[in-house]
Amino acid sequence: MSLDLLPNPAHGFHAEPCSARCQRIWQHGDHALIGVSTGNSYFTQERLAALLTWAGHFFTDVDVLYVDTHIDTMLVALGHSAQHATKLAKSRIRDVRRRIRRALEQIRPGGDRFRVHALSDFLAEPTYQRLRVHVDQALASDHRFASVCEDMVRRFLLARPDPDGDAPKTLRAGLNYLLAELPFFVDSPAIFGVSSSANCYHVSTPLVEYLVRYQDGVLRAARNQGFMVVRPAEDYPHP
Repeated sequence: MSLDLLPNPAHGFHAEPCSARCQRIWQHGDHALIGVSTGNSYFTQERLAALLTWAGHFFTDVDVLYVDTHIDTMLVALGHSAQHATKLAKSRIRDVRRRIRRALEQIRPGGDRFRVHALSDFLAEPTYQRLRVHVDQALASDHRFASVCEDMVRRFLLARPDPDGDAPKTLRAGLNYLLAELPFFVDSPAIFGVSSSANCYHVSTPLVEYLVRYQDGVLRAARNQGFMVVRPAEDYPHP
């Protein structure tokens, strides 16, 4: 399965499956989904190139997904004018596209194996739409899941752990951003037409922890949906 895109097959990353099932999905090596957050300085061109090379070593197929939806409304909710939010959102989307493109050019030959998508590419797809309806129903009917989503928005999108500091409009904008991504956490194998898939990100989140821990909720991850925390090995202390 190794493509030998770079000499070191580990490529300086530490991978941690989030459960025993996630470990098995990683071992199968069918598919990895690499989510790239727009506007996140963590995803430099060099780090993306190394991360994609790592994924190409362990997985047969790799898809890269960047978010290009609800960015402007998030920025407006955070205090930007509508005009400035639109301009800033477009700039951030162009920037993440450029970084991904240059990262893939950096790891050639082999970069053409990776498929790159904007989230908006899937909005009209029936599988995505079916999963999105399921997500919205879960948010409305499962208080535990709704609480996890709100916590996720406050901690990761708004960077405000104090719930009293979030106006309803701001929280709603963050939820809209998050809900657009959620189908890829619930059943990315169905969306991409693969046998199993590992959703890879550099931090664990309340949402992933919920989907791994609770199998009795309204919203459940597909049995062939895995999650992995993949971080630079330098972030971990050496014994």
